[in-house]
Amino acid sequence: MILLGKIFREPLVHFLFLGLMLFVLFGVVSARQGSSEERVVISQAMVNEIAQAFQATWQRPPTTEELQGLVDSRIREELVYREGVALGLERDDPVIRRRVAQKLEVLAEESALQQAPEDAELERFLQQNAGRYALPAEVAFTQVLFDPNRHADLPADMSAALQRLQAGESPEQVGDRTQLPTTVATIPADLLARDFGDEFARALPGLPVGQWSGPVPSGFGAHLVLVTSMTPGRPASLSEVRKAVERDWENEQRQQAKQAYYEQLQKKYEVAIEADLSTASPAGSQQ
Repeated sequence: MILLGKIFREPLVHFLFLGLMLFVLFGVVSARQGSSEERVVISQAMVNEIAQAFQATWQRPPTTEELQGLVDSRIREELVYREGVALGLERDDPVIRRRVAQKLEVLAEESALQQAPEDAELERFLQQNAGRYALPAEVAFTQVLFDPNRHADLPADMSAALQRLQAGESPEQVGDRTQLPTTVATIPADLLARDFGDEFARALPGLPVGQWSGPVPSGFGAHLVLVTSMTPGRPASLSEVRKAVERDWENEQRQQAKQAYYEQLQKKYEVAIEADLSTASPAGSQQ
């Protein structure tokens, strides 16, 4: 007994005993962590998500057999993914790196959209970007076309036709046949340019309303035009462009949130570019 007492009082024995206890504790903790990492849980929320994705694709809910097959596929994917991560296969993979960065940016963007904007906020955004939402001028008119290739003396022919139109002759009896409409109901100026060309669209706002005028050039030839109504362009009200304003406001909030998050990351990390960019060359380009 005296001998055992002396042994237990030795510092070396204390050190070995402490080491043994730490080794046992480490083994217990590692076993718990390992059991957690090796456990795959398929929750009800995950199953619901799988079923919703199936219905969105096939426009019907999955059968029990189909759902079981989808769950089995999800488990297979999870097991293979975990093994791949354990082997470090996700490292230095540009596709995975880009995907993770995109997911994080989406989270940053969504953080800015916790609640719907109030009308006052949308109104301020509309005023700051009034030109983007301005309603274009609208015009209604009747036109007759003259194809320069069909007239030896185009100015004289158009002058005579203008007098006939001003005297009340039907526009259907004047000018050359064309697939262009003779009478155009109220149309926005931007669509007018699409159908008749920019040169024609720019000329119409300067024409008098209610009388025949011309010639007005276009890519199709020369026109005599009777403007029947002209509504100038104007700023839009929020009620007229609410959906577009809400969409653009949300996009701007997303971009601002993403940029703010990136600026926070720049403060968090120290970035060192240990390379001379001027001497960089693509792989395989060196001789």
